[in-house]
Amino acid sequence: MKFRFASCLCIALICNSLFAAEDVTVAYQYAGNHNTDFGSIRFSLGVGEFSDGRGVENAKQITDDYQAESPLAELVRDALLQGFIHGGAELVDDGADMQIIGRINSSEVQIVDRGGVESLQLTIRTAVQLQGRGRTIWETTLFGRGVVPVNEGIVAAVHGAMDRMIQELVSDDYFLIELQ
Repeated sequence: MKFRFASCLCIALICNSLFAAEDVTVAYQYAGNHNTDFGSIRFSLGVGEFSDGRGVENAKQITDDYQAESPLAELVRDALLQGFIHGGAELVDDGADMQIIGRINSSEVQIVDRGGVESLQLTIRTAVQLQGRGRTIWETTLFGRGVVPVNEGIVAAVHGAMDRMIQELVSDDYFLIELQ
C-alpha cells in the first residue's frame, strides 16, 4: 500500500513539473516615443479595472509555458497607464468623468519565420472601452503583437506586444476625437 502511494506521488510530482509554466519577470517600462498629447484633455480621465476573459485558472499565465510576476490583466493596465502618463495625462483614481476599462480576450504565442530568423510572435488581444456619463462612448480590440527572435525570449515579446498595444491605442483617431 505504501509503495502504491509513493509511486503515485512520484508520478504526480513528475507530471506536475513537466507541465508547470516557467516564471518570468516582465517588469515592463514604457520607453516608446508616441507624440500624442493628453495634457489638454478637458475632463478628468482614469484607467479603471482590467479583467481577464481568457478562461484560464492562472491569471498570471502569459501562455501555456510562461507565467508573469503579476496577473496579465494588471500588466496590460499598467502598460496603458504608462502610455497615458508619457503623453502628459493627469489621471485620477476615483470619480473620473471618463475612464478606460478593459478585458484580455486572449494571449497566444507562435513560432514564426521572419526573414530566416526563428521568432516568437506573442499576440495579446484586449478589448478596451472609454466610458463616461453612464455609457460606453468608444470601444475597440487592441492587438498587441510582439515579434522577437527566439533567443531574446518571451519577456522581450511581451514588451513588444505592450509597446504595440500602447501605440495602437494612442494612434486611434476615433479614440482621440472622443477625448477632445
